[in-house]
Amino acid sequence: MSVSDASIRALCAAVFGFFLGACGADHYAAKGKTAQDAHDLPAAERHYRDAIARDPTHVEALAGLGWVYLLAGQSEAADAAFTQCRKADSINAECLRGSASVASAKGNPGEARRLLNEALETHPQHSGVLSSSALLDLAAGRVEEALRRYEQLVDREPTRAEYRLGLVEALMRAKRHLEALDQIEKALTLRNAPKRTRAMLLQTQARALVAASAKRVDPGACESTAAPVRAWLDAAEQAVESARSVGVALPDLPVVERRVRNQRARVSELCPG
Repeated sequence: MSVSDASIRALCAAVFGFFLGACGADHYAAKGKTAQDAHDLPAAERHYRDAIARDPTHVEALAGLGWVYLLAGQSEAADAAFTQCRKADSINAECLRGSASVASAKGNPGEARRLLNEALETHPQHSGVLSSSALLDLAAGRVEEALRRYEQLVDREPTRAEYRLGLVEALMRAKRHLEALDQIEKALTLRNAPKRTRAMLLQTQARALVAASAKRVDPGACESTAAPVRAWLDAAEQAVESARSVGVALPDLPVVERRVRNQRARVSELCPG
């Protein structure tokens, strides 16, 4: 039985469409996101640029490229990527909150808030926009507002470690260190957390252990008070080493490490041996 020319053309079109999809902009944008979550920023940039080469208006790739540049500390390049993203889709939530993050990084919280409010008008329940708003609240000292937003996000998306990290930071600002430690433990059990988020959780765990151990040593009762604090500081040292082993550069990690050492020295002064 012969196959008609129309059938052959249909088959060829289907095969061509399959391979085009496998090598299209969406494919490379997804690879970029995977590399970004693994904190492989050079690979993420390369994949996002491959996506943009195939579709210059691909908003996911443009926004992803902007976040990669922000993570690398290249605010001007991030600004250019998010500006192009907004040109491609002026009301896209990721484009707007990315531009807001650039404005915040450049020390312009008013512009950041304007952009986030614009995003909230169109996307009032967008988790990323709500998270960025909470972060801006924290930067402005509005701790209770930030706590409320992050608690809502964690309730809504309990498997997103990024939102638990935000909640932890808000709890730290509120000096609720034991609650912060509880949330960190929960976040560290989550699978598929971005690599940088895991490293920051471990760094914050060390910070929280140091803060929670402050003023707990009684020189008149060294045997019962110093040993538990030293155990917490041992755990803080382990958290620092674990954060370092993740392989993500955290500029504040040496500062946290010094805090652990200084706290241990104070304990030794109060309760030698």
